[in-house]
Amino acid sequence: MKLMHSLIDIFKYKEQYQLETCQLHPQDMYVLERIYFEKSIRVMDISKNYHIPPSTLTGIIDRLYEKEYIQRIRSEKDRRAVALMVTASGEKIVEQHIMEDRNFVKNFFHTIEPQRREALQQLLVELVMKIDKNTLFMDK
Repeated sequence: MKLMHSLIDIFKYKEQYQLETCQLHPQDMYVLERIYFEKSIRVMDISKNYHIPPSTLTGIIDRLYEKEYIQRIRSEKDRRAVALMVTASGEKIVEQHIMEDRNFVKNFFHTIEPQRREALQQLLVELVMKIDKNTLFMDK
């Protein structure tokens, strides 16, 4: 348990650091990244594809829109459908975040020697590929 909590502390530190550098909460950045990578995506598709309740998503989208990180585009075919696109300032924030993530990962893994680092990365890939989230809190 101590190891798990130590890892959680490291990732909480990462979240706090990135909150300070980009002024976005982790869930807001997560949504902004999804929009950035999709180029254009409908609100209901974000909710469905990424399992974010519509009420939560509405607040996130409003905050991103107020900061001018996204724009809302109404469909000509269906005026009720709203697509989201990242603005130039939104792209800048996401690209900064990606750079910080790369630096974090590089420095996180470079704390151990190359052979052990490679072995750890392979084990983590295997863990992530095989893990069943639905069983994580079951008493086995």
